[in-house]
Amino acid sequence: MADQISFTIAGKSYKLSREQVINAVKGIEPQKISKYAVKIGSKRYPPKQVVAEALNIPAIAFTTQYAYNILQRLDFEVEVSG
Repeated sequence: MADQISFTIAGKSYKLSREQVINAVKGIEPQKISKYAVKIGSKRYPPKQVVAEALNIPAIAFTTQYAYNILQRLDFEVEVSG
């Protein structure tokens, strides 16, 4: 399992851990899921919402694919919602 990963969004560098992601969505209600979802605790969230909350940046700053890659690198399972 990755302890902390590093990546860049719009020229800015970030570091993020699985624990930081989990803590970022505690008490946050999931937004509407359109296609992809990541389960954290007992809730399912859109990947972009999770990454945006964890980094405190707008979700429009990155793509769903980028959020998917970040979450997979942190050993979260992103599923196709159906």
